[in-house]
Amino acid sequence: MYLNPMENMLEEPLLFLIILILVLLLQSVLKEHILGPFYPIILRLAFIGVIVHELSHYIMYLVVGIKPCGISVRWRDGRGERSPSGSVVSKPRSFLQTFLIVFAPLYIGTWLIFLCLEVVFSAFFHPLIRFGFAFFGLSILFAANPSSPDFRNLPWAFKQDIMHSLYQILLVTLSVLILWGFLVISRIYFTLDFYYYLAIAGIYFVLKYSVIGIHVFNQKIRSRHFKKVRQIPYKRFIRKRYKPRRKVNLQEEYLGE
Repeated sequence: MYLNPMENMLEEPLLFLIILILVLLLQSVLKEHILGPFYPIILRLAFIGVIVHELSHYIMYLVVGIKPCGISVRWRDGRGERSPSGSVVSKPRSFLQTFLIVFAPLYIGTWLIFLCLEVVFSAFFHPLIRFGFAFFGLSILFAANPSSPDFRNLPWAFKQDIMHSLYQILLVTLSVLILWGFLVISRIYFTLDFYYYLAIAGIYFVLKYSVIGIHVFNQKIRSRHFKKVRQIPYKRFIRKRYKPRRKVNLQEEYLGE
């Protein structure tokens, strides 16, 4: 049966959107006056989710080629109240890098949640293991969404270089359209959704370095003066000869003074 490539490419982003809405709904009811005696248990589960959240940021920093300066996870806030939170100290260099880093917890968290569900509903694992994975998946769900400071980084990164940010958005859009056109023509689809992202990244880098190559070639052409005979700078290829310094007679030097 032939599947629409666009449906396959949009299937996982729709799952991300569903998980994001579910996380926001859960966080709206995670209040002490609502949960009562269960609130401390939920806080400890959320603390595990915060650890996964910050590790997701850290991993994505490394994926985009940035080495973070540090990572921290806190159980209490500055006022001493129980409020699990964390941060990764670093600074992205472009809007695309910021976008990938901001949504890393949602992407990685969604994969981990579905992995936990596979273990929970599998009869091959011990009931205690399935119970543990259920709690682990629930803890990830509590902190899978990008935080408010994460979202504030997006407009900041976009305004740092608006033209370059628009250029990156254009390349990503072209990469998605090129991949979709190729899949429609070839009538093939990938077995794993992860391969779509790899293909989009590959097309993006091909487009990026093609534009850079065209720009460099254009600069080379425009910098030449065809009306003037070009002289080859031979001196760059000639090794300087060693000329020993003439020894000076110490007596003559003294008399000369």
